[in-house]
Amino acid sequence: MERPRIAGVIYIVVSLALVTEMQINVLAKDNPKRRTKEKTGGFQKNICDITDRDSKVHCYCENTRELRNATKAECWVFNGGIPRDDVIWQSFASQPNLQSLSFNVRVDGALGYVPNRALQYSQKLRSVNIKYGNIVDVAPYALANLTNLREAILTQNQIENLQQYAFAHLPNVTMISLEDNMIIEIETNAFFDLPKLQKLVLTKNNISTIRDGTFLHTFNLLELDLNKNNIFNLNRHTFDGLANLRKLDLRRNRICNLTEFTFAELWNLQELLLGKNDLKFVSERAFDGLSQLRKLSLEDNDLARLPTGLFEGVRGLSSLDLRSNKLYAFTFDNIKPIFDNLKPQNSNLLLEENNFVCDCQLKWFHLLHNETKSQNTRDSLGSVTCQMDPPVVSAAYNKLPDDSINTKDYNQEILHAGITIETQNAKNNVTVKKSLEEVKDVITDNNDINQETAKRGVKRNVLKIAPNTLPCPKKEIKTTELPPFMVDPIIPIQNEMKTYRFEDQTNVAISLTPFQFQVTVLWSVWLYLFLT
Repeated sequence: MERPRIAGVIYIVVSLALVTEMQINVLAKDNPKRRTKEKTGGFQKNICDITDRDSKVHCYCENTRELRNATKAECWVFNGGIPRDDVIWQSFASQPNLQSLSFNVRVDGALGYVPNRALQYSQKLRSVNIKYGNIVDVAPYALANLTNLREAILTQNQIENLQQYAFAHLPNVTMISLEDNMIIEIETNAFFDLPKLQKLVLTKNNISTIRDGTFLHTFNLLELDLNKNNIFNLNRHTFDGLANLRKLDLRRNRICNLTEFTFAELWNLQELLLGKNDLKFVSERAFDGLSQLRKLSLEDNDLARLPTGLFEGVRGLSSLDLRSNKLYAFTFDNIKPIFDNLKPQNSNLLLEENNFVCDCQLKWFHLLHNETKSQNTRDSLGSVTCQMDPPVVSAAYNKLPDDSINTKDYNQEILHAGITIETQNAKNNVTVKKSLEEVKDVITDNNDINQETAKRGVKRNVLKIAPNTLPCPKKEIKTTELPPFMVDPIIPIQNEMKTYRFEDQTNVAISLTPFQFQVTVLWSVWLYLFLT
């Protein structure tokens, strides 16, 4: 009886030992999970495997859903009003190896801040993309401690303000895009300590003024895109710190003038885009310092003329776009500093849709068209039109005599600057008769002038006009100025007749024309009869 009892006790002890061993093994397996849970902030869900429909965030992870193995996640934010410390952000601790993370906000007002609580668990991130949020302010250090970050894209988020140090201490970031927001102002130190930043995109915002020193801490920036903003003022300190910049896009702004040395700090700039602004004035030294500039775009502005030495400081320029301006002249002196640069095949000169006047200042169009190998330049020159410059005529010629007017009315018209004919039928019954032929001659002369003026609106293709037939411009005479030919102001008395001479601008005396002589004789005869 003792032996079976002893055997039973031994069986019970062995069984208890086995059960205890099994419990120890189970606890040993659970300990790593518990430690991981404690270390990562107590997350309750795998961010790549959320099936709860009520969750505020749903993420799709490429290649794998397993814990700690995902490298790329695309998340959708569906429910609004997520607090900054919401527990959902802790779930990102389940995937600490993420290298690419994007947020697409599907409900207006669902995300009003940069979710740095989620980002702090992803120290290996190389790319962050947030779209369609309502992030009015980008707070200081919004992307802090992301030392491996290369690319930050925050587009269409209704951003209005970039606070100081909004993007700071990101040692490896190379590109920041803030396109299509509502940014009005950029704080001076919004971009701070970004030693490798090469591209900054601020397209489609409401920026009106750039503070001096805004880009001082982005000294390795290569491309700055400010297209489609409301910038109206630039000065020589606007771009301080951008000595390595290669491309500057300022198209579609409200810039109306460029003062001297505006871009003096951009020593390495190769491409400058200023199209679709309100430019009316460009200083002769506006582009001084841009010795490396290769492409300049000034299309769709209000430029009527260019300073003669404008391109002296950009002698490396090989692509120039001046389409759709109001240029009435573009001389060889303008283009001379870069003329030879426009001959290679990859060069460009675009001049269509301007108000050029057909004169000898455009002769060089033919020369360049024949010598350039650039098809774009040839096509553009072949499309350039000009209009005939109307003659500069005294205001008197704008009034044509009518056949029905009487002699007195007609004689009161000014026929030539400085000469008038007066009649006094009432006093001395003396009538100065003009022959019908003379009246017709005057009318014919005025009609010729009118027909010449009518040609003003006719546009002609420049290259279809023979170079040797292009007239050279004459010096304009304002109607408020004295004409170059002046009648001697001394009036002859009684039977004395002073020999009239007209002096031109070089003080060379010339003879009276037959018509002028007739008028002078008639006037003298009348005066003689009146006084005697």
